[in-house]
Formats: sequence, structure tokens, C-alpha cells
Amino acid sequence: MDLEQPKHPEFATVTAKIGSERHGMRLQDALPGLFPSFLPSRKSCKKAIERGRIALNGVPSATARVVQTGDEIAYLPDASVPPPPGAGAPAILKWHRPPGADHLFVWKPAGMATSGHGRFHLAGLLAHWAHAGTPDQKSTLQALRPDAMRWPHPVHRLDRATAGWVCIALTLKNAQGISAAFAEHSVKKTYLALVAGTMTGQGESRHPLNGKPAHTAWRALASGPLPVHGTATLLEVKPTTGRTHQIRKHCTLLGHPIVGEDRYPLVGADETAPPRYSGQGLFLSAVKLEVPSGTHGAPSEASAGAPKKFKRISWVKATLDEGQATEAS
Repeated sequence: MDLEQPKHPEFATVTAKIGSERHGMRLQDALPGLFPSFLPSRKSCKKAIERGRIALNGVPSATARVVQTGDEIAYLPDASVPPPPGAGAPAILKWHRPPGADHLFVWKPAGMATSGHGRFHLAGLLAHWAHAGTPDQKSTLQALRPDAMRWPHPVHRLDRATAGWVCIALTLKNAQGISAAFAEHSVKKTYLALVAGTMTGQGESRHPLNGKPAHTAWRALASGPLPVHGTATLLEVKPTTGRTHQIRKHCTLLGHPIVGEDRYPLVGADETAPPRYSGQGLFLSAVKLEVPSGTHGAPSEASAGAPKKFKRISWVKATLDEGQATEAS
């Protein structure tokens, strides 16, 4: 993919050439895979075309236009001004920007979507802060180099119900480089999950999801009592792939759904029963993210302790505190 250097750092355009393998296809069918950092699915490609964000040889085009080898496809920046977030949006977020980097790590609270429609999602909130936030927010969300994107761009997604670190790119180079690292499975992701029942030792699940390979490794840290469930187990989980709801699905397939799970019940379970241990949300959190070196720059990482709801359970807190003490020693 060729990068077109923008005339103004707020307006970065990404371009790609149509290869022979896409010759004769409709634009809607040719677009998937050209801009995976920005348009990760066929649905997002279709929406981008409908919104006039895709230009064929310099002209915004319809889904049915036929492309030919050598045609230039451009993904155009969003010129709209991000609206202020809706009610309930946080005033601040925990984040870490590595020195000299054009990306940062932002802690997404549980209950907030990474991106999407409406005002209350992480991408929209960061875009608003980059446009009309405090001086510190603007400075943190401003790129250092000329290929800045108009707004901060999440290079991967976390489930709405999951809290944890999300990597945010500020330039095209970082978006592409880090997205490639995720695609190559070289980004290391560590989660904490509290699951129903007793598990010991360590293991992995390779059950395909949506017809695609999926791999999740897990290690039991401790087990203890939990109301309604009887017993629960704290897991350290390290997924290699990043399928939708991968950890949630694999845990349920193992027979140990995550505490607070209300979407993927055990086979044979009473689906009409209310969610067990409700009111606390899903006990799943992305506590560490490690990005390797690449075209985006030096290696970087962000880590944090478990959310407060984990630590409200005494034996979980004791296990986590002991782990921190061991690491410190």
C-alpha cells in the first residue's frame, strides 16, 4: 500500500492500487483487505463507500463500480467535527504514551464500545478530546510527524463488556505497522478472567470460531468461593488470535463460562434464567499489551492491575497482591 503524504497533518489520505487479482470486481467486493487498519470488515467497507469515504481514481464512487488493474483507491479522511460525548462519558481516561511514539495505550472502561455509532464510544471520545479537549488531552493526542490522521485511530478492538488496554495510533505509519503486528500475532495480550467452577494447571483451546483458527492459552492462578457459583477460578489468559469474543466463547466451550457471562451460556443450561452473579458485569480485563518493534518504532507496552471489582473478592485480591509481591522481588 502506498502512503500519500498529506498537505496538512489533520488530513491524511491512504491510497492503494488495484492488483490483477481484483480486476473486474465490483468496488464493494474489491475493497475488503485493502485498508485493514481502517476497514476491517466487509460491513465497514460498504459503509465507507455509502458515506463517500472511498474514491476510485479521485472520484467518490458507488458500490457497483467495476475496478481494473492499476486503478487507485483512496480512503478519504472524515471531515466532520466530532460531537461532544453523550451523557455518562468519563471526563478522564487512564493512558500511557511511550516517549517519542506516535501511538498510545488507553484504558477502556467496561461498558464502553471501542468504536461505532453514537457519541459514547472510545474512538469518538478521543476524537472530541483531540479537537476540543484540555491542553493536556490535545497534546497527548497530537502526532509528532506529518502523516497524522485527522483523529486518533484504535488499531484493534475490545468487546464492550471488557475493560482493558487499547492501542491508539496517531499516524498512518503507526496504524499500519501496529495493525500488521496484530495480524501476524506478534502483539502479546494478557487478560485476567474469573470463571465459574474449579480449574487447575494450565492449558489451551484451539476450537475454531466462525470457521477461522483461534488459539487461547490459560493458566489457573487460584480458586475460591463465590456466591451462586459455589467456586470460581482466577485465570491468566493469553490469546494468540483475536476473534470476536474469543476468550468468552473458549471459556464457555471449556465448561467454565466467565463470571457475569450473559451471552454464551453452557450447552444445556437454562437460557431463560437470569445472569448469575449479576450487577458486576463481565469479569474479564485486558491488563497488559506488548507491541513489538517495527516500522512504527521501538517496542512498547502498557500494564495495569485488575479492576476494583476483582479485588472486592478477598481471595482474588490476595492472589493478585501475592503475584505483585513476587514480581517485585
